[in-house]
Amino acid sequence: MAIKLLLNASKISQKEFEGSKPGYDALQVDSFLDIVIKDYETMEKYLIESEEEITTLKNKITLLTKNLSELEVKVSIYEKKLKDYSEANTNVENIDLLKRISALEKALAKLGVNPSLIEEK
Repeated sequence: MAIKLLLNASKISQKEFEGSKPGYDALQVDSFLDIVIKDYETMEKYLIESEEEITTLKNKITLLTKNLSELEVKVSIYEKKLKDYSEANTNVENIDLLKRISALEKALAKLGVNPSLIEEK
């Protein structure tokens, strides 16, 4: 939110009031002080809104940090499960291969061939 102030430090310090008698014109001083008050009220409102927004954003950061931590834990759990699944899947594949080898050895034995005497080339 951009704030629009009617005064700045330079304008305040350089403000000159015209005097009608010895002193200043009371209406000019009152008018100027009304502007200063309006600027202060604008700044106070801006500061309050900024503090509320900062608090809201800090709460969101806290919530998102908590969610991130929970998600990191879940990712770790799922990575372990995936690793375990991959290992289990490999073991199942190995068991299937061993069963096939055993069936082939039995078939060779029925044909009268000793599988352990077969030479590799």
